[in-house]
Formats: sequence, structure tokens, C-alpha cells
Amino acid sequence: MNDIKYNAKQAKENNDIGAKIAEIRKKRHIAQAEFARLLAGYGVTVQPAAVAKWESGMTVPNAYQLIAVCVALNVPDMIPEFTGMAKLPDFELNEQGLKKLDEYRELLIASGRYKPLIAETAHTSATVTIPTSYIRAAAGAGNFMDEENFEDREYPESAVPAGTDFALFVDGESMSPIYINGQVVFVQQCGTVRPGQVGIFSIDNEVVIKIYDEQEPDESCAEDFTDSSGFVHPQVVLRSYNSEWAPRPISPYQEFHVYGRVLN
Repeated sequence: MNDIKYNAKQAKENNDIGAKIAEIRKKRHIAQAEFARLLAGYGVTVQPAAVAKWESGMTVPNAYQLIAVCVALNVPDMIPEFTGMAKLPDFELNEQGLKKLDEYRELLIASGRYKPLIAETAHTSATVTIPTSYIRAAAGAGNFMDEENFEDREYPESAVPAGTDFALFVDGESMSPIYINGQVVFVQQCGTVRPGQVGIFSIDNEVVIKIYDEQEPDESCAEDFTDSSGFVHPQVVLRSYNSEWAPRPISPYQEFHVYGRVLN
């Protein structure tokens, strides 16, 4: 037993668990929001922001949550994955006995009668194909909705909200901690959104994910929002969740377009 080297305090300081969760999740091509919905199927109700905190080391999942994480990510053996150590040995067997045990395990699997349960259940999840933009939100886009800007990608059916028409990647941190850089968002295509809703917009061909809002125009530009009957229309302003990003009022001289409403 003394040959096993593990230091919980050091592992916590190094964020071993959070870093490994992030590594495996990204290898599986699962966005944080998708992962949060996937965990719900295993009895763990968390927001994408909670997943982000796990991965950054701000918090850690409890024991039951960590087991659900391993099941959801198809991690059959936690010790090697989260510690970097070899699997703990069976101390009732010597080296030759352990070798025979591994050989017998492989024979059982090869027979086809004793398939690993985790591998079998991993392929039973239904998937759905969603057109996904490889132009990330916040990048220059041109005509964003052109078919060539999308490719079909498969997602777990349980992770895709009803009404989804397309998906795209978040780029940058302006919408954190709710939407994280690299996260996939699912969008219902529409031409209008209500104040307070998160949408996908273009501003002079720059595609962004922002919170839609309206405000009374400043006196300096009120005339630009006044129609022929003297009615002053509200000015669109796009806001971010991250307080470090200032609101973006939309000028009537800018090319502004609503592509859809974010559903997740």
C-alpha cells in the first residue's frame, strides 16, 4: 500500500479533477451546456456555469456528481483517469495472477457474451443532426445564413432543445459565465426577439450572441429614431452578461439583423 503515491491536497491545488473533466468532455466534443443537460439524465441538475466552475477549479463535484460525470463521459475507471496512476492492484494476487486475470477478462469480452456494460450503454443514446455554423459568433460572417456556412453535426437528442433550427459556437468571454468560449448554442431561427432574450445578431456583418434590449434614444440621436408623425422609436441595444463588456447601442446607420433566439 505504501507504494501508492497520492496527495489529495496537491491534487486539489493542481485542479486535477476539473482539468480532467474538461479534457475528456472536449475529446467527446460535448459543449458545457450539452454536458449539463446530459448529466440531468443521471440525476444531476446543474447549470453550464456550474460545469465551468468545476473545470476551472472554483468548485468540485461531490462524490455522487463525480460518479454521474464518469458515467456520462464513459469513464469506466476513475483512478487512472483522475490521478494519472495505474489502476490500484488487487493485493490478493501477485504479478503473475494479475496478468492471468487480465487475460481472462479479455477472453470473456472477446467471446461476445460478456461485453463491457459501459460500452454497450454508450451507444444507445439517440442523436439528432443539426446544421452547425463553423463561423463562430463574434467573427465576421458575410451572409451568415448561406448553406456553405453550415455543416451537419450530430448531438445527443436529449441535449437539443425543442424548436432548434441551427447551432453555432460561442467565441470569446463577453457572455460568460452563462455562455463560455467554445460552447455550442442551439438557436431557433426568427426575425425578432423580445427584450431580455438572448439572440444571434449581425452588426455590419459581425455575428454576435447578445442579450437584446431597447432604450430611449439619447438626445444626440433622437432625431434619427423619430418618424414622420413625430413618434420616437426605441433604440436597440445589445448587452453582455460579462460586466466588462459595455452595452452596444445600434445606430440606425448600421446594418443590423436578427438571426434567431438562443434556446439553451
